[in-house]
This record gives sequence, structure tokens and C-alpha cells, in this order.
Amino acid sequence: PPPELWASFRGRRLGGRELPLPPGYTGVVLRGGEPGEPPLGDPQAGSVTVTGTFGAITDWGGDTVPPPGRGLARALQWGPLAQALHAPVTEDSEEEAEP
Repeated sequence: PPPELWASFRGRRLGGRELPLPPGYTGVVLRGGEPGEPPLGDPQAGSVTVTGTFGAITDWGGDTVPPPGRGLARALQWGPLAQALHAPVTEDSEEEAEP
């Protein structure tokens, strides 16, 4: 298991564990454009800039380290699962669909 991390925030002890992002995923840090008038013609348009990337995220818990396999660790499992569920099925698949 990953090593435990300890910190404090406003005098409260926090325990954490660094969780790698799933294979094929990269975290990005975005910075929004300058406030002001939106571009003409598209009120939803705006600009963002990628200011950094990361490959792991820290799951923090109050007074204890969050247990592995729960919370954020479990949520990070959803991306690869969703990708597998929505992948195209080919006709030459060995498994047959249920009628």
C-alpha cells in the first residue's frame, strides 16, 4: 500500500494517501481567462489555459488515513470501468449475448 501522509490544517490533523490516476488518464490544472466581456457571437465561449499536469491525487481524511478501496479510491476505478462498458462490441467476439 502507498505510504501514509500526515499534515495539519487549522490545527486539525489530516491523514492522507496518494492515489495514482488510472492508466491513460492525466490530471490537468486549468486557469480561466481574464474576466470581462465574452467573445462576440458566442456567450458561452471562454478561454482556459493548461498550467500544469499531474498523475496522482491525494485522498485526505480527518484525523485518519482514508481506508484503501473506499471513497476517492473507489471513484477512480469508475473511468476504466465506464470505458470498458461503452467499448464497441465486435461480431467476432467469443462471448454470445443473452437472448
